[in-house]
Amino acid sequence: MQKTETIEIQKELTKKTGKLSKYLELILGEKSFSRLLQYELIVGLFGSMPGALGLFLRSKFYPRLLGKVGRNVTFGVGVVLRHPRKIFLGDHVVIDDGCVLDAKGTDNMGIRIGNGVFLGRNTILNCKNGDIVLEDNVNIGSNVTIFSASQVHVGRDNLIAAYCYLVGGTHQFDDPSVPVLYQGRVSKGIQIGPGGWLGAHVTVFDGVRIGKHAVIGAGSVVNTDIPDYAIAAGVPVRIIRERKGKNDLNPSTEKPRKRILYISMYDPHVPYTGAGARGGEFVIFLAKKYEVDVVYMTGSGHPGIPELEEKFKGRLQGIKTKIAIPFSQKGYFLFSKALYQKAVELLKEKPYDLIFCDYGLGGQYGVLLSKRFGIPFVYSSHNVEFRQYLGKAKKDFRRWPLIPYVYFKEKKAVKQCALLVAISEEDARFFSRWKDPEKIIVVPQGFDDSVYHPFYVPSKNPSPVVLFFGNYAISTNREAVEVIRHRIVDEVVKTIPNVVFRFVGANPPFHLSHPNFQFIGFVDSIVEEIQKADVVISPILKGWGMPTKVIESLACGKPVIATEVGARSVPRHYHRLKVCSIAEFPQAIVQTLRENRPVDSVDFEKLKADFLWSARLEKMIEKLESVLDVQAHA
Repeated sequence: MQKTETIEIQKELTKKTGKLSKYLELILGEKSFSRLLQYELIVGLFGSMPGALGLFLRSKFYPRLLGKVGRNVTFGVGVVLRHPRKIFLGDHVVIDDGCVLDAKGTDNMGIRIGNGVFLGRNTILNCKNGDIVLEDNVNIGSNVTIFSASQVHVGRDNLIAAYCYLVGGTHQFDDPSVPVLYQGRVSKGIQIGPGGWLGAHVTVFDGVRIGKHAVIGAGSVVNTDIPDYAIAAGVPVRIIRERKGKNDLNPSTEKPRKRILYISMYDPHVPYTGAGARGGEFVIFLAKKYEVDVVYMTGSGHPGIPELEEKFKGRLQGIKTKIAIPFSQKGYFLFSKALYQKAVELLKEKPYDLIFCDYGLGGQYGVLLSKRFGIPFVYSSHNVEFRQYLGKAKKDFRRWPLIPYVYFKEKKAVKQCALLVAISEEDARFFSRWKDPEKIIVVPQGFDDSVYHPFYVPSKNPSPVVLFFGNYAISTNREAVEVIRHRIVDEVVKTIPNVVFRFVGANPPFHLSHPNFQFIGFVDSIVEEIQKADVVISPILKGWGMPTKVIESLACGKPVIATEVGARSVPRHYHRLKVCSIAEFPQAIVQTLRENRPVDSVDFEKLKADFLWSARLEKMIEKLESVLDVQAHA
C-alpha cells in the first residue's frame, strides 16, 4: 500500500516553538519532562561508558526507555535512540557500537526487532513516519541503512552484508517549480522474504519485493521484484539463475509440496469483516507450507468494492493462483454455478491433495467436489450457520425460507468433511452431535502480535474517544449503533459532555447521527483507530461466532466494555474486559474514562496464549497433515 506524506522533520524544525519543545518532539516523541529527565540521565551516564561495566549497565537501564525489551539484550557504546517508546526488541538481540534506532513519526508503530537479531556497528534504522520490522535471527553487517516511510519488512534468517541501503521511500518531483524537498514523499515499502542474503553495498529501492531464500550479489541495485530462490546481480539487477539445494541436484529425491484448492465464499484479500481478516490469515499461513490456489466470491455477503480490492490486492502472499467469481445474491445465499464450475476446471487441470472450503455454505462445494474427484475436504465454519440465520430472521423475514435449506446443507457438510474447523468451543460442542469430536479442531478468531500489541504511546485526545467498529452492512452491528444512539450516548454526555463516540467501518449508518457521533467509514488500518481510542465498546445484542473487535482491542491493551453476546466465547479472565448489561454501559464507560488508563499490557501474555494466530494455525496444520496422511495411504 502506497503512503504519501510531507517531510515531517522539516515541519518540526520550523515550528515557532521553544528549543526544548522541539527536542522533546524530535527525540522523545512525547512532551513529558519526567521521561526527558529519565532519558537524559540514562543516556548521559551510561551511553558512552566503555568496557564490560558499560555493557552491563546499559542492559539494565536502557530497557526502561524502550517500548519493550526481551532477555539478554546487548547495547554497544554510543547507541542512539529516537522516539524510544516505539522501539520493541526481542530476546538475545545485539546492537553494536554507534547504531541508530530512530522510530520517529506521528502515527507509525516504529521499530520491531525479533529474537536473535544482530545489528552491526554504525547501522541505522531510520523511520520517517514508517515502520521497520526485522524478524527472528536477522544478521545485519556494519554501516547498513534501512529507511522506511511506510514499512520495510525483513523476514527471518536473513543475512544483510555491510553498507547495504534499503530505501523504503522516495521523493515526489513532478512539479519542477517547487523544490523536491517540499513536494512530499511517497512510499510503497519493501518486503524481503526469509532465508536470503544481500551482499555488500546492495541498494534496494522502494516498492521492491524480494522472495524467500534469494541471493543478491554485492554492489547490485535492486529496482524490481526478485522471485523466490533466485540469484540476482547487476546495476540494475538481473536474475542470473535459480538456487539449487542438495536435493535439487537429483530431482527424483525432491519432495513436492502438497496442493490445496481453497474455496472461499468471500474475498480473503479485503478485511471487510472479521471473516475476511480470518480468511486472509488462513490463506497466507497455508501458502507457507502448501501450493495453494484460491477461488473466491468477491465482496463479503455483498458486492465487492473496487477501491478496497485495489488497496488490498497484495495482501495474500505466496499463493499460486487466485480466481475471483463476481458476487451474486443467489450464488452467495444458495449456490454459485460459476464458483463450482471454476473449481471443477482446476481439479481437472491439477492433482490436488485437499479441498479447503471456507465460510457459510462453502461446505456444500466440498461435498460435491469430494464425491466427484475422491479428494477429502476441510470445512471451516465461522458460525453455526443455520443458528445465525434464525437470529437474523427475526428482523429480516427473507431469511425464514432459507433456514431449512441452510440447516441441511450445513449438517451434510459437517458430517462428510474430513476435518471441521470450528471458531469456538461452544460451536464445537454443538457440531459434535453431527461429527466425531476427534475430527473437529477449534481455531478461534486470532490476532498477529506484530500488529496488535500494547507497546505504543497512546494518543492524548482533547476529547475522550469511545470506539465501536465493524461492517454496518451486518445487521447486528447496525443494531449496536441504534442501542448506542438511544440508550447509551445521552447518559454518558450528562457526565462527560465532550465525549466522542467514533464509529469505524464500511456502510456507516448516517441516519443515526448525534452531535457526539463521528462516522469515519472504512479505514486501511483498524489498529491505528484502536490505538487512538480511550475505550472500545461492543454493545452487541444478537449473534454467534467470535468477536474479532474484542480480541484485537484487548491485544492493543485497550479497556473493553461488552455485553455477554458481544464478548461471546472470550474468556472472562482478562483484567481489561468488563462484561455488563446495556443498562450498565453508560456508568461503565464513564468510570473507565475517569480512570484514564487507555493502554495497559496486563492481559497481553494471556491473549497470546489464547488467540495468537501463529500458534493456533500450527495446530490446524498438524490436523491437516493427519488428513493428508490418511489420504496418501488410502
